[in-house]
Amino acid sequence: MLLNQHVHFIGIGGAGLSAIAMVLHERGHVVSGSDLSESEATEKLQSVGVLVHIGHQATNILGADVVIASSAVPSTNPELVAAAASNIKVLRRQDVLGNLMKSKLGCAIAGSHGKTTTTALISFCLLENGLNPSFIVGGIVNGLDTNANYDVGEPFIVEADEYDRMFLGLSPTVSIVTSVDYDHPDCYSTFSDMEAAFREFVMLTPLEGRLIINKDDILARKLGDQAKESGIPVVTYALQNDADWKGEDIRVNSDGGCSFSLVNARKQYVANVDTRLVGKHNVMNVLAAIAAVDFYDLSIENILTSVREFRGVKRRFEIKGKSAGITVVDDYAHHPMAIQATLGAARLHFPNQKLWALFQPHTYSRTHALTSEIASSFYDADHVVITDIFASREKDDRTISAKNILELMDHSDAHYVGDSNEAARFIASKMHSGDVLITMSAGDGYKVGDHVLNMLRSRNSKRSDAIDSLFGGLGEKIKKNESMASYTSARIGGPADYFIQARSVDELSTAVQTGWQAGIPVFVFGSGSNLLVSDQGVRGLVVHNLARSVAFEQEKSKMHINVGSGMMLAPLARMCINRGAGGLEWAVSVPGTVGGAVVGNAGAHGSDISTNILLADILQRGKGTKSWTLPELGLSYRSSNLKTSEDDLVMLRAEFVLDLVDTNTLRSYASRFIQHRRQTQPPGASIGSMFKNPPGDYAGRLIEDAGLKGLRLGKAEISTVHANFFINLGGASAVDVLGLINKARHTVRKLFDVDLDLEIQLVGEWL
Repeated sequence: MLLNQHVHFIGIGGAGLSAIAMVLHERGHVVSGSDLSESEATEKLQSVGVLVHIGHQATNILGADVVIASSAVPSTNPELVAAAASNIKVLRRQDVLGNLMKSKLGCAIAGSHGKTTTTALISFCLLENGLNPSFIVGGIVNGLDTNANYDVGEPFIVEADEYDRMFLGLSPTVSIVTSVDYDHPDCYSTFSDMEAAFREFVMLTPLEGRLIINKDDILARKLGDQAKESGIPVVTYALQNDADWKGEDIRVNSDGGCSFSLVNARKQYVANVDTRLVGKHNVMNVLAAIAAVDFYDLSIENILTSVREFRGVKRRFEIKGKSAGITVVDDYAHHPMAIQATLGAARLHFPNQKLWALFQPHTYSRTHALTSEIASSFYDADHVVITDIFASREKDDRTISAKNILELMDHSDAHYVGDSNEAARFIASKMHSGDVLITMSAGDGYKVGDHVLNMLRSRNSKRSDAIDSLFGGLGEKIKKNESMASYTSARIGGPADYFIQARSVDELSTAVQTGWQAGIPVFVFGSGSNLLVSDQGVRGLVVHNLARSVAFEQEKSKMHINVGSGMMLAPLARMCINRGAGGLEWAVSVPGTVGGAVVGNAGAHGSDISTNILLADILQRGKGTKSWTLPELGLSYRSSNLKTSEDDLVMLRAEFVLDLVDTNTLRSYASRFIQHRRQTQPPGASIGSMFKNPPGDYAGRLIEDAGLKGLRLGKAEISTVHANFFINLGGASAVDVLGLINKARHTVRKLFDVDLDLEIQLVGEWL
């Protein structure tokens, strides 16, 4: 194709053609095109100077030397008819891409699932490492804001679409098959027909190239074995089977994505891989990308750095927003296997939340061929809503409908709501705070999620006005969007929706009950130690407990102390020492408040709160205030019934009984405890002791022996003084600290087979 040729695209807004149009435009061609309606793709092309006509008419092709038409364009299209009448050459996608690839070091990514994300990740890695790749991706790459690029480097990365057998026209050096599942019944009449096309594709790989195969996929593995018999070099990846590249120990990381251990063919640990992508299916995509980028002679360190920075592709588990505690996620899933993978990823990502699945079937032929498979794909969803079929390039012949899917479903809560707007209203009326909506569609089903978010935001705005009115009785004490970083010992934390400081037990009780009456979450904290507050902040009402009243009453050889739950524990211990009351001197250097100490049964030097507490006044939602005795409090190692209860409870005050002891003796004990703290615990902004000590051992020793002492992530550090303390060096984020937590847990589990349990509390939103 000559550079001075004018190329016209019919259906230029499609994912495939819009990308090719961008590449040819960047290569220097004159490019024009047409489509039935405007879209993000057409707007993007117009913004770089491509002439785009909305609507199809013969005059659109004037001046064109070559026409490229989408597979979905019928032969009766007026532009195609005009091209034929004018003897203008009409090409297919593969004709163009195959020619472009011949002058490059091509990589073609094929498969029923995962090819878009894998293509995008390979392209991103090569781009980040200075190899100047050209690429064609079937979706907009987050962070690059494009689906295509043409550059001077050797690599040319192409998403190899099996529809219309497009991938058979390519000329790859590196080929990938991510999976082979029956799809496109309008193109492949039988599964054998489709399998044969994939077999022909893998045989395009030259002997000096590389074929990369998902060894966990039975048919992909079979294709790899056949290619290997022909002398084609084959590299494998897997989660379940032994492979050249294998992923193990998959877990959710601090970015909300997945981390896993990368293992080579000799079953040797290579590296820890961190990615922002969600779900096991995306771990497979990462493994495929690593195997491909490795061909271009990049170091594993550089590859994994790029993997960590990659932010995915639009409409692939894309978190669209959150309102009223409800999260909306959108995904392109439209095949049964993709539905299962997406919902499996959601279950991993949102383990304790209710999942709503909105599914829009895509094309009548696919729905007809895969009805039962689609119907059985929603087992990870708590609630399912099916809309009408998105026709795409097809016409309704009345032989299949979305209702047929519902008829075959064995699910406890599945609904057919055909119209998208009505589906949005139905879902918004049923969802509760903490629920997650996942829209799955290759059509316009994502609009349901957008509508739900808009309704929730509107409703939330009205509710916020009502809450503001309710809080009016608290006067100027109530603040909105108050940063929590100023109130936590780690100096970390995003904004609280509503924030108030309660300086007495009565103010504490009033504030908490007002929040309960408003129907919003209420979180009470004291000194801000032993808390890691999310960078995204805390929804609802946060009450800063400053109820610090203290009353001492001596009775013979005993001292009774009645204290507000907001009283700092260390000053209280010093006050007791000065009065000759023994039993709390161990707490003379322990941070936190009385309330937090009772809830977590704080302790040190062999003693804890349970030794001297008599009772505590507990405010319970809907039941008023009641005094709880020691058995009712249920104090145990760093825990209590207050901590484990699912009821809404707030501690207001406590009563301790201490023995009268010689003051000098108590001061001597206290001096030793203070000196011990100075020698063993680090200065600076920290949360406090991060992990509980496992039975018979110490968390700090395990972390230190794992070689993690001094490890930094961003501005957070595992202390060089005591490895069970994580320090904010100045400007650390909650995500930085959470990343160190996950690293410590994973490494200690791997090396010592010990699970570390958090002693601190994670507060706020962690999505």
